[in-house]
Amino acid sequence: MANFKRIMVALTVLGAVIFTLAVVRADHAGNADPDVASMSGQMAAAANAILATVADGPTGIESAVGYDRRELLQLDFTDDARTNYVYWPYLRKGLPLEYMTAQQKFLTHNLLNTALSAKGYLSAIQVMQLEKLLADAEVVGFPRGPENYTLAIFGTPGMDSDWGWRFEGHHLSLNFAVANDEISVTPTFFGASPAAIRTGTLAGFRSQHYVHDAGLALVNALSDSQRAEAIEDGNPPFDIVSGTLNRPHGSWDDWKSLPQTGIAISSLDAQQKQLAQHILDEVVTVYRPEISRAYLAQVDVNELRFTWYGSTLGNEAHYWRLDGPDFFFEYDLVQGDGNHVHAVWRSKQGDFGADLLMQHRAESH
Repeated sequence: MANFKRIMVALTVLGAVIFTLAVVRADHAGNADPDVASMSGQMAAAANAILATVADGPTGIESAVGYDRRELLQLDFTDDARTNYVYWPYLRKGLPLEYMTAQQKFLTHNLLNTALSAKGYLSAIQVMQLEKLLADAEVVGFPRGPENYTLAIFGTPGMDSDWGWRFEGHHLSLNFAVANDEISVTPTFFGASPAAIRTGTLAGFRSQHYVHDAGLALVNALSDSQRAEAIEDGNPPFDIVSGTLNRPHGSWDDWKSLPQTGIAISSLDAQQKQLAQHILDEVVTVYRPEISRAYLAQVDVNELRFTWYGSTLGNEAHYWRLDGPDFFFEYDLVQGDGNHVHAVWRSKQGDFGADLLMQHRAESH
């Protein structure tokens, strides 16, 4: 009987520890999910296939023009660039598509498809293609074109190592950390300028429209009293509040401690909650089902809040966010007379795999 009591006490304590870990842990894909473990293996294989193309060192052409594809492509896992996402025109670290061979470009798209769903991959390609329109329309001299996107691999891809990779350029930042067969995908940034093409052959095309429409559907389904709670006074922010552009490094994490605003999803009726869940689904399912299922299983829509600034008309400037204990998504359609979108999904505890890597290192000692 005494032994039985000791066992029950031990199980109770263990359960409390597990519960505590579940509360403080950031959302990420994994938790011993065999599908995610398989995907992490696919990612490592795809990344190593690209690295194999630069294993023999610089080619004659590289030597002639003064660069080394391997040095550009593979960086230390501790490189500062791994935890610095940049969504504006910028000379970023990594191997640009314009410096790649056709084979390397092909393998880069293979790597993207180990992570992105069909919707997410199409969205990424659309973002890149919009750079052609900007190249024709702008005269400010920013580097433009779908070749100005870079791939960086951090560390050594493998099943037993901590490593990561990033595919990034103007209006696109996809960040991955892999550890212990688990995958982190935040920050995830998609943008578009123009958000809606209004003239020419492609008039009517709207990039990021699925999230745009999901946010509008929820705010316009609210009653007058609910709208008074959800919609904040003042102009919408000119850019996402979790961005780093023109902000000192010491303020980059200020968004994690924003005051509570907006309306609690838990206070909505069943149909309105479904609209909030639809936003969550649209944000997360840019990734393959193995990843998105794992994330969605960890985010309770009833723990989130919905905040809106600006017009509730689709073609006018507005900003909104859906955020909770860890999940944080914001959508900003303010610049360019309400036709330039910045949208980002972040994790308050697990961006760049911070929580996942901490857990892995603790388990390894």
